[in-house]
Amino acid sequence: MTALPKDTSYKPFLAWGAVGTWVLVIFLFSNQAHSGAVTEAYLGDANVPVRKFAHMFEYAVLFVLTRYAVSKSAFASGWGNVRLSLFAYLFCLGNAFFDEWHQSFVPGRSATLSDATVDMCGAMIAWVAVYFLIRIRK
Repeated sequence: MTALPKDTSYKPFLAWGAVGTWVLVIFLFSNQAHSGAVTEAYLGDANVPVRKFAHMFEYAVLFVLTRYAVSKSAFASGWGNVRLSLFAYLFCLGNAFFDEWHQSFVPGRSATLSDATVDMCGAMIAWVAVYFLIRIRK
């Protein structure tokens, strides 16, 4: 008896759904008015480092999710690892700029290039981690 091939046609939709959900999570965090003052009341001097780490973490996760979604998408077949990662990184970059622009409309929030840079550092750290994980697997 031979096993039937598994239907994997749903994987790109699930993967992109995860990306969309994570983008929504980032948007909702950014949409909180005066969040810096609120977290400072709890974190004190650790407020800025914790918030910067959170920015990096958000975009590291976004990179990994996007990289996986692109790898499962038909439009990117044959792209190779570098192009897949570059697309994911550019997607994160666009989202980081959109997020900063969005924050400029939220009371008590500001849009800064330094925050977008921190976001992209998180995505870059994830890119390096994914690169080494792929190399280890081979």
